[in-house]
Amino acid sequence: MVNERDPRLLRVEDMVRRLLRHKADANLSNALEKMHAAEVAQIFQHFLPEERQEAFSLVRNREHRASILTESDSHIVRELLEPVPNEDVVPLIKELDSDDARYILETLPDERSQEIVALLDAPETEAIQDMMAYLPETAGAIMTDSYVALPEELTVNEAISQVRKASEVDYIFYVYVIDSNGCLRGVITLRQLLLADPSKSLSEIMITNVWSENVHADQEHVARVVSRYNILAIPVVDDENVLLGIITVDDVLDVIREEATEDILKMVGTHSYQDEVTSLSARRLAWIRLPWLFFSWLGGILAAQLIHQYSDQLSKIVALAAFMPVIIGMAGNVGTQSATIVVRGLATGRIDPKSWLRVISKEVAVGTLLGICYGLLLGLLATYQFASVAWLGFVVGLAICVVMMFSALLASVLPLVLHRFRVDPAVATGPFVTTGVDVLGLLIYFNIARLFLFS
Repeated sequence: MVNERDPRLLRVEDMVRRLLRHKADANLSNALEKMHAAEVAQIFQHFLPEERQEAFSLVRNREHRASILTESDSHIVRELLEPVPNEDVVPLIKELDSDDARYILETLPDERSQEIVALLDAPETEAIQDMMAYLPETAGAIMTDSYVALPEELTVNEAISQVRKASEVDYIFYVYVIDSNGCLRGVITLRQLLLADPSKSLSEIMITNVWSENVHADQEHVARVVSRYNILAIPVVDDENVLLGIITVDDVLDVIREEATEDILKMVGTHSYQDEVTSLSARRLAWIRLPWLFFSWLGGILAAQLIHQYSDQLSKIVALAAFMPVIIGMAGNVGTQSATIVVRGLATGRIDPKSWLRVISKEVAVGTLLGICYGLLLGLLATYQFASVAWLGFVVGLAICVVMMFSALLASVLPLVLHRFRVDPAVATGPFVTTGVDVLGLLIYFNIARLFLFS
């Protein structure tokens, strides 16, 4: 099903463009202020660069401008901030939590990012530098320092009073309980806190079995944990269990979306510019995709050589050539399906590499069942259409069955092997599977034909 754009946003986009054309700055500024930042960022994706620049300059509210930046793709952030002086970027950074501030700074060139950090106040500079010290795509890179953490000896009544004073904290899903060294001891939901006996201490009512993640953990692993256990926020700790920050469910949703997009684009060789792929020139896009398509081209050359090797058989029974496209096409489709299932299963943790035999066996069984089904259909069609060629129906039926089975085998084994050697399966699976099943399919087809038709 086609993922259609929201009709309401289409109308809003048309309205914004009309206001831009008519230079109705006051009306446009008012309209943009009333829109959610995510909606503004979404319509900005479909604007020309000069339209984005002009519309963004009319957003007067500093907090709203900052929120629009955090909702925008990185290349749009760079573009919008390019004409903005560093002195005007600093107030925008101050409006953001540390994780969002890091996102904005990392999208800018390193030299400019350092200049902006130097203009911040000392506490803000220290917080952002601490955040940026963590490697990208780790828990530390996406955590926020906006949370409530209270000493374990506080009473419930005192804790409620402290929570009421935490007006600057954006995310109060849970109250985290720490000891005198800042180590995480437990967690309390707001419901538990409000319903508990006011005289009890936090240590008496807290949940001690807390899901937490190390600050250096991979963000994809964190996303899997939050998704699996339906946690609104997960605390991030260092090696000594000191609470450093939290990762909220909205950041997890971003990670899941980014990782899924990255995996899909890796399989077709366009992951290097996933944020900017729609804004690059045709020449640049062609250059990005050229090396990846070389593998498909190479597979075609190998297939052509195989066809040439069996040209004598093809000249004797021309009907063999009629079924080559369907056999190769079905092999490629089955291979792509199996590879996608295994790659995504490895990425989400639903497939355990240790249970490789079960995974491969299931995919081979699926490929075999599909092969039998389509082998019978193709065999009957070949027998009816080329009744004068004995055994042809049996040959093409058996060939497509065997080819689909081995395609499923190759496509499920390859990602697991790559994962075993710490190579991202999504990077290499696409071209290798496509090339492999083409060559393998022709080899199987021609050798079965030679066995039954030319022996």
